[in-house]
Amino acid sequence: MYRASAFLVSASGTDPHDGKSSSAILLQHSIEVSSTGIFLDGEDISGKIRTQAVGEAASIISAHRQVREYMVSLQKAFGKKHNTVAEGRDMGTVVFPDATLKVYIVADIAVRAMRRLKDLGHRDISRMVHSVFQRDYRDRNRQESPLRLPPGALWLDGTSMTVSQQVEFVLKRFRELSGR
Repeated sequence: MYRASAFLVSASGTDPHDGKSSSAILLQHSIEVSSTGIFLDGEDISGKIRTQAVGEAASIISAHRQVREYMVSLQKAFGKKHNTVAEGRDMGTVVFPDATLKVYIVADIAVRAMRRLKDLGHRDISRMVHSVFQRDYRDRNRQESPLRLPPGALWLDGTSMTVSQQVEFVLKRFRELSGR
């Protein structure tokens, strides 16, 4: 949802550093998430939001109180209507603090940078490590909903795990907790 918001703000020509203008743009549009994609005013933008530029803009706009309040309200409304698996830097602390299972996933910064390079098709590892480091720093030090370990969360170091192995770990823990 934050990536969709950042895409919208950037596409509108609004400066993502301007929280008031960014939140005003968001209120004029609809962002919806479904099992088939992420939709902005009914258009599937799933493929358009997985860029480094959108990720950077998402980290910037997510620091604004007005943007966060709006996004958290959308996320909570979605969670009330659906069984939800949510990924994000404040899901277990702010959006869904009473979730059945909270998992705090970490990985070595170089490994995370390599994964991002693969996702984005880039080749400059030192630039990507710097980008990941900057985003982590910004997210941990923002005033609004800083990145924190949620109370009661399981710690998962995914450095040496594949995505499939991480998913299996989470599913196993969920089944243990829910008796399914």
